[in-house]
Amino acid sequence: YAFYLDDSGTKDYSPSGYPGSGPTRYFVFAGLLATQDASSQLSQRLRDLKRTISPRPIEIKSNWLRMPNERTHRYLNPLGLTEAGLRQFVDNVYDLVLQAEIELLACVVDKQHMIERYGEGRAYYPPAVAYEALVQRVQNALVGKGRCQVFIDDMTGKNPKGNEHKANLIAHHTRLRKHGSRMGGRTITIDVLGDLRFQSSARSELIQVADLVAYNVYRQFIEHGEDWERVAPELPTYSYFERLAPKFRSGPGKRVQGYGIVKMPLRKRVPWASP
Repeated sequence: YAFYLDDSGTKDYSPSGYPGSGPTRYFVFAGLLATQDASSQLSQRLRDLKRTISPRPIEIKSNWLRMPNERTHRYLNPLGLTEAGLRQFVDNVYDLVLQAEIELLACVVDKQHMIERYGEGRAYYPPAVAYEALVQRVQNALVGKGRCQVFIDDMTGKNPKGNEHKANLIAHHTRLRKHGSRMGGRTITIDVLGDLRFQSSARSELIQVADLVAYNVYRQFIEHGEDWERVAPELPTYSYFERLAPKFRSGPGKRVQGYGIVKMPLRKRVPWASP
């Protein structure tokens, strides 16, 4: 199996040091889980689709698609596309994702709720919490089926303590393989994890899909985060998140909360289900 991951939102509780880049309330790790064959098939279909609009490699990136200047600079002008043509291409990308034999997984860390629960300076590091929660779900999904290699968008930068984000994740991955997961008050053996590899998103169609998944989950929580733990007739949804909803891993009754999408910390369980 293969698990492709990307993130959305800032990793830290405090400013990162980059001008104009204050911390976001939410941090998301998200991606797709599939057999090696299914992931290869989706990757090839995405490459074939890209060739219908460009003779050279192009990168699908949520930030570039949503920001008018980037959309014009990255897609419209160089590819000779109209806005309608680009929308159709994006629709075709989503159709391929929906047709693929994959499962989507995401973890959302609500930093505000983390600080309220654990206190300033004691709240857990968001990427570590999110990654471990996802690894637990991958373990549950694959136990007895095989091992999983993890591919993640290459990352740079350091946290406010001066530790590199990439080095932190490598160390955490190694600890989970060796000692299991202790998050949640009990030890869970992690024996399905293979190697952790970093890839450039520009060279991986599936990291690009993970980017879309992460951003759509992030946007869902920006717009409707409070509703995730509010009992209501139905969950308000961001349109592109709603399109992907059927592909998220689910449990009994197609329940997504706690299965395909995990919020940390969780305050109230609401059995939101996929269509």
